[in-house]
Amino acid sequence: MNESISSNEAAEMSGESGAQHQNIARAALILEALAGCARQGLRLTDVSRITGLSKTVAHRGLAGLVAHGMATYENESARFFLGDRLFAWVGRAGERFELAERAKPYLLKLAEELEDTIYFAIRRGDESVCYGRAEGSFPIKTLTLNVGDRRPLGIGSGSLAIAAYQDDAEVERLIREYSAARARFQRADALIRDDVRRAREEGFSLTEGYFIEGMTGVGVPIRNSHGIAVASLSVAAISKRLELPRRQQVAARLKVEAALMERELSLLFAQL
Repeated sequence: MNESISSNEAAEMSGESGAQHQNIARAALILEALAGCARQGLRLTDVSRITGLSKTVAHRGLAGLVAHGMATYENESARFFLGDRLFAWVGRAGERFELAERAKPYLLKLAEELEDTIYFAIRRGDESVCYGRAEGSFPIKTLTLNVGDRRPLGIGSGSLAIAAYQDDAEVERLIREYSAARARFQRADALIRDDVRRAREEGFSLTEGYFIEGMTGVGVPIRNSHGIAVASLSVAAISKRLELPRRQQVAARLKVEAALMERELSLLFAQL
């Protein structure tokens, strides 16, 4: 039996796939908008404005989400909210995200000691994902990442700490393949190579004024049992708080906590 498909069939399948991806992307946009206003909910006009979707498309997407339990509609206020089904999914996904919960005490301890914002990131594919954040008591805060934010590897102190300690071939692949993805962060290939070289020389990553003028980040890798950098701890603060010699002291403190996490959470890091 000949199982090959014609060019017309291939084009039709490609079109169907594209439409499915578009529908998923729209649903994700709407869910993100609802999550951002989880307490007060959103009217249809709000969803349309936040997502950039037309009212017709937004209404169709909301209706589908409500039908499948991923959103709810309140008649009295004419507002949409996140649905209960998402809560059930979070519970079922708890094991996968156990690492985020287990990392919290380490982040809180560092934030209390250093008084600045602490970030925990993991590698997912060729991106870093912010898996945790703890805010210190210093009144000027540098909140450059939210939990769940993703960045190309090499962008930001935590992400750079993961990228810099890959082997040379992997670093070059990341630089070469994700040059376009880094363009909006204004980090050209040559600059990333300099960042990697400096991180390896100093033993920690350093970003000074990359995203916000007057803000500095310092990061260290967290390795799995095979010695591969799979996550990172980093601190972000106004630059005056991370000048020498405190910068080195902070990096040393991060390394101590990273080593502790490597030892105590080794089984979870083995899954990354």
